[in-house]
Amino acid sequence: MAVPGERFPIGRRAVLGGVAAVPLLLAFRAAPAEAASLPPIKDAFDGLVAFLVPGRDRFSVHQGRASTSDGGVAAGAGPALEYVYDQAIPYPLVGRPFDLNLPGAAAVAAILNLVAAEVAPASVLGPFAAAFANLSFADKVEVFRRLEEPGLADGTPVRFILDTVPTLAAFIAYSEAPVFDRATNRLTAVPLGWQLSAYQGIGEGWPEFQGYYRGIDRVPD
Repeated sequence: MAVPGERFPIGRRAVLGGVAAVPLLLAFRAAPAEAASLPPIKDAFDGLVAFLVPGRDRFSVHQGRASTSDGGVAAGAGPALEYVYDQAIPYPLVGRPFDLNLPGAAAVAAILNLVAAEVAPASVLGPFAAAFANLSFADKVEVFRRLEEPGLADGTPVRFILDTVPTLAAFIAYSEAPVFDRATNRLTAVPLGWQLSAYQGIGEGWPEFQGYYRGIDRVPD
């Protein structure tokens, strides 16, 4: 349902599908020509997917929670997540309690970095460009605890967007999206999520279900 007086609402399918926004809720307006510089999106999203699916990459190692196998960063989930948010939220997001005038992935990255700086002020000076990526694993947990506090941006599109962040990032890390070639509609490699979950790939069916069982092609009434 649209909010009276607001335009370009967005919906869950738009975010999950990475398509243009469709009517549901909105707090977007045209960006001025002198829009603020973009936050460090890549590092913020790599820090996010390392938090949700740790690997042996430098983002996972820095947060203090890593793995002996590849994780979300190696899967390429960060750039894929950035693409989804940019497609789903093409207009600047404006809403309480964050003073934003940024679209798509930039808005999400800015929120993560703003709250990260509140949780650990020293994170703005870490090895990565994004404050969120410079946090420890425990501090990243605290960021999401604060973002999930009751009353924070309730009833606004900001609340809706925040609710998609952990779920969507984890979903993409395990999906085919990072290695899916949109030009050819084919996978360019075996998705990391398939490897981590021991998924065998697309099934072509089992012999017992190919053709008719024991030659029986019909059952009499």
